[in-house]
Amino acid sequence: MGRILLIVGGVFQVLIVALHVSMFFGISRAPDLPGDIRPLLHIFNAAVLTVVIFCAYVSFFHRRELIQTGLGRATCLFIGVFYLQRGLVEVVVRGIHPASLAPLCLIAALYFIAPFAPRHARGPETAETAFQAGAMAK
Repeated sequence: MGRILLIVGGVFQVLIVALHVSMFFGISRAPDLPGDIRPLLHIFNAAVLTVVIFCAYVSFFHRRELIQTGLGRATCLFIGVFYLQRGLVEVVVRGIHPASLAPLCLIAALYFIAPFAPRHARGPETAETAFQAGAMAK
């Protein structure tokens, strides 16, 4: 179940990557932003975009490590805290807007639950362990 939660989280991460890519264009075209603040917003957006890309990458390609290792579980908890913090900043800056706050809280919940979700008993995960299991049965 934890792996499914990570895939769902990864899909949300990809959507947030798209949001942050579009923000580059929005920052450049916003007429009401003072000129000296634009570079700072671009730097902040690029930093957040880098973190979100990393979160999406590990969610899709390192699910087993995120669930089965201490460092992976710590990474999941970091991602959850990251999105809770983003939600808090959202509330402070814009007020409570359920359309933007709910997805952030949902993503945080996915990453808080995933490393501790019960695992289903499954067969061997690699060809090598399948061969070893078959050889041991004979």
